[in-house]
Amino acid sequence: MDYQTKRKHILILFFIIMAFLLVYTVAGSILVTRDREAQARASERGRLQGGRGRLNGDERGRLADAQEGDNGKGSDAPVVETPPEDRVAAIQNRLVRQQMVTPVGDGKDTVTVMIYMNGSNLETDSGYATQDISEMLKAPHSDQVNVVIETLGTKRWHDYDIKNDHTQRFVLDEDKPVLVDDTLKQLDCTDPETLTDFITWSAENYPADRYFLILWDHGGGAVDGFGWDQYQRYEASLTTDEIQSALRDAGVTFDFIGMDACIMSSIEFCYALYDFCDYCILSEDFESALGWSYEGWMTALAQNTSIDTPSLATIIIDDMVNANKSNRRSGDSSTLALIDERYIPSAFDSWVNFAYANEAALLTTNFSREVARTGRALPPCRVSSDLQEYYITDMLALAVSIDSKETKGLVSRLAAAVAYYNCTDDNMGLTGLAVTLPYGDNSFYSSLEKVYANIGIDKRYVEWLNKFTKNYGGSDYYDYEEFNQSWSGWEEYSSN
Repeated sequence: MDYQTKRKHILILFFIIMAFLLVYTVAGSILVTRDREAQARASERGRLQGGRGRLNGDERGRLADAQEGDNGKGSDAPVVETPPEDRVAAIQNRLVRQQMVTPVGDGKDTVTVMIYMNGSNLETDSGYATQDISEMLKAPHSDQVNVVIETLGTKRWHDYDIKNDHTQRFVLDEDKPVLVDDTLKQLDCTDPETLTDFITWSAENYPADRYFLILWDHGGGAVDGFGWDQYQRYEASLTTDEIQSALRDAGVTFDFIGMDACIMSSIEFCYALYDFCDYCILSEDFESALGWSYEGWMTALAQNTSIDTPSLATIIIDDMVNANKSNRRSGDSSTLALIDERYIPSAFDSWVNFAYANEAALLTTNFSREVARTGRALPPCRVSSDLQEYYITDMLALAVSIDSKETKGLVSRLAAAVAYYNCTDDNMGLTGLAVTLPYGDNSFYSSLEKVYANIGIDKRYVEWLNKFTKNYGGSDYYDYEEFNQSWSGWEEYSSN
């Protein structure tokens, strides 16, 4: 081969190598930029949760634009420098699922609100269930909205000619509940088949573009779940795995699932509901006897059936908190949070990583919160108890109370999951989402082990929780006073 030919081959090879390096460099730059943009959008989403979590209309618009960019339609978010661990968080946030329910828009949606109203002693003793029905009837009637109520589980209904000897189904009319199904026997609120049948019947008879589900009664946390039926055994409840099973069998997807009940805002309960709704509306604390306020948000829904769920949830949450502030007779400490289910898996993964890394600290001291019991907690006849007896630990308070390199990632994901939050001024130590740690209680762990396994929580983590039952310092409670004094809302954590 002559010199010219060799020279030509060398030049060709040189240009091929240079072209490859150029493509590699450009591709790498694009990937890094996208990661940075995703993190910027995640940070913006957290920043928008101002004060205790309110999003105004303009802020929701900017958030929607940021989410649209995540869908591949571009974004003007600034490129910011982020460390490697934050790029991991950004990538995980970017990979969240799309919302399952998309409103038709322009006020054209039809909506079915399903209310599983187990009156229990709350109605028998004080008429709280029928009082809430009266609140609902104050909202204007809309032909596009059906509010379907199943009444069960109480020995005395105070109004609207609701029968106590069998289960009934009503649809709200302009001025009263209209009986639409009087064929049922006395159904068991704590049987998952009862909940499944109510959901499927409601969807079949009142099909809609959007579905909301509200469970009304006592709440017992991530294990015991919901509901005390006065016609069933005292200890019976609709456990979290049974709620998940009922939803799976019903096959209906919800805009939101709300629990008008105590202490249901836990990472484990949200984990169980991930496949069935876009949002949950839950209380981390004990609810007062007032429960939710219904007139305001049902009015907003009647006026615009396409209202986005975060806007509607803001009304639900703020109205409940304000009602508890203003009602000196029945009001009490209250919290309520809107949980974005799309971010629950990454938040749970971050929690597990944090927990394993800080095992020694978690096992040395009981981090359960000390908050006095009120209102709608299970069991309903216990008059003296508090959050620590339910092993409820506020996740943000715990995360920032332990010095750990895993803290920042966990806080970032919690800020994404808690989409909106509000509470009465005397309840600032709670931040919206809890985790359950069974300090020193083998009996509670036995129930937890079964429920968590059934809802699909990792077996290794469930087995790891058994270590908490052997914590002999279980009565040595962590002092959250410093956090309680400093906590003023999610805004300060939005940059994590």
